[in-house]
Amino acid sequence: MADYWSKVLQRRLSRRRAIVATGAIGAGAAFLAACGGSDDEGASGPKDESGLLHEMKDETKEAKRGGVYIDSHPGVILTHDPMKTGINIRGARRGFSQLFRVADGFLKGPDGTIEGDLAESWELSPDKLTLTIKLEQQAGFANVPPVNGRLVDAEDVVFSWERLQKEGIGRTELVNSINPGAPVVSITAPDKRTVVVKMAEPNVTLFSLLGTEVLGSMYIMPKEAGSQYDPARVSIGSGPYYLVDNTEVKYSWKRNPNFKRSRLKNGEPFIDEIQEPVILDQAQGTAQFRAGAIYEYGVQQLEAVGTKKDIPALVMRITAPYITGSERLYFGQAGDSIFKDERVRIAYMKTIDRDAFIGAADNTDKFKSEGLPVEAYWDAALARGVWEGWWLDPRDEKAFGPNAKNYMYDLAEAKKLVEAAGLKTPVEFTQVYAAPGPSSFPQTFYTRADIFMGQVENSGVFKMNRKLIQYQTEWNTEQYRFSKGNFVGATWGPDTAPADPTSAVFFLFNSQGGYYQGGDARLDELTNQARREFDDKKRMELVHEVQRYHGGKFYNNKIGQGTRFALNWPVVRNIGVYRGGTNWLCVTTPSGLKAWIDPEQPPLKKT
Repeated sequence: MADYWSKVLQRRLSRRRAIVATGAIGAGAAFLAACGGSDDEGASGPKDESGLLHEMKDETKEAKRGGVYIDSHPGVILTHDPMKTGINIRGARRGFSQLFRVADGFLKGPDGTIEGDLAESWELSPDKLTLTIKLEQQAGFANVPPVNGRLVDAEDVVFSWERLQKEGIGRTELVNSINPGAPVVSITAPDKRTVVVKMAEPNVTLFSLLGTEVLGSMYIMPKEAGSQYDPARVSIGSGPYYLVDNTEVKYSWKRNPNFKRSRLKNGEPFIDEIQEPVILDQAQGTAQFRAGAIYEYGVQQLEAVGTKKDIPALVMRITAPYITGSERLYFGQAGDSIFKDERVRIAYMKTIDRDAFIGAADNTDKFKSEGLPVEAYWDAALARGVWEGWWLDPRDEKAFGPNAKNYMYDLAEAKKLVEAAGLKTPVEFTQVYAAPGPSSFPQTFYTRADIFMGQVENSGVFKMNRKLIQYQTEWNTEQYRFSKGNFVGATWGPDTAPADPTSAVFFLFNSQGGYYQGGDARLDELTNQARREFDDKKRMELVHEVQRYHGGKFYNNKIGQGTRFALNWPVVRNIGVYRGGTNWLCVTTPSGLKAWIDPEQPPLKKT
């Protein structure tokens, strides 16, 4: 696989260098040529000229109830506990509730509007230190022992809060007694329908923190968890679905008849059952999808157009810019790590040609040649997939400032930076990452990593020694993922930052954040100010300033992404129209519980 991507990159780089050598294009046009864009696409973006794309529209009113959605699961779930990390994110979002959720956007990403999940109504005190919540009156757990379909009450919320304090992987984001930077001092229940949240100081991110889909956060669990059943082995919650098959070969879910929310007016969710056979191999998954045995699958971008042309009945659609489907690259700053020096961190990132990476990882040249609408985004401190308007484009020097230059691919400058740090090129370092396996990252992460690691490896600036380690016992521990930068070398892993940009910058760049991998007093100051600011415009500017400043530090980094295209069988309707909201998952592509099964469409009905 690494050899394959090396060839892909070489073809792209040779083409780019040939164009530059002729003097035919400047830096901006070189970017557009590489990513498939053009400078006359206008504010609304490029248009579809392929005839391959499905017209996305709201089909909620035509929804049919019932049916079975068949997908696949990418690995073996080691724990169903939503307060732990692993590959159980779908189960957490399907099976469990939270107090709040971020509302879905309609045919675009969310704008950060907060709505209730278990919270039916709420009131924030004038001093912004007390939040009083009234719970939904009819929300119930699944009809399985030991809860047997009973209603959710405030005691479950308090139990979940207490459990989070003791066991939650993400407790440092919420629990003030553990992390002085976290907002919540206490959660109490004066009666069975009322929850009172006390805060240490005003914090605008409280609502999204109580409604983030990130594993390890405050999912509401029944008070019987732990004492009457093992939540690692048994999944019991009050979400839209409950687990009925739990083996290493298949996971199945059924609709929870006690999932009732006053704001859902159409009786969502519509789908009765979800089946997910475990498929570890990409080729096998693609074959099963093409045969119609599964209805949705992450076909590699290189194969998306060919698959659509081979099977015209398939629905092809643009997916929203993403966060969790991409990686973060960060550096150890312990001992004699060369990455203690910010010049070396910047140099590492300057050996990555973002245009070439996006083209190889997301197949943008091929899509453009087919007439598909393609855009490319350079991610920086934050991914393009955060709330609309909050991401700052490092290609826009006017908005980003002088640190925009640090995102430009430049091997000569990278070499100068390393040598200015007193090191001889190629400088040797260890690139640590989790080995592939049934409970490690999905294969797509390794495919993407082969691309950027190949660029660094072949730059002549660095000599990379790869070190593969075990995911569960080594990488996903305080040795690396939770080390706060206290290791030697460099590593990468999935981006688990929330879509709330204010929460994200604290999570990533504040010394008390859960994915902190190094920082300084200025980043602490900016991220703390942002959380205390309730004026959206002022808070957005603070988040923008974090992105500008981090562009000179490069502690915890991203690369970029291009427009992606997804395929599904037309049996699944209304998919991805409502997008980007937290929790409330039915089909694998988040659709706000609005997706439904149409038995009159392929592959159920043969054409």
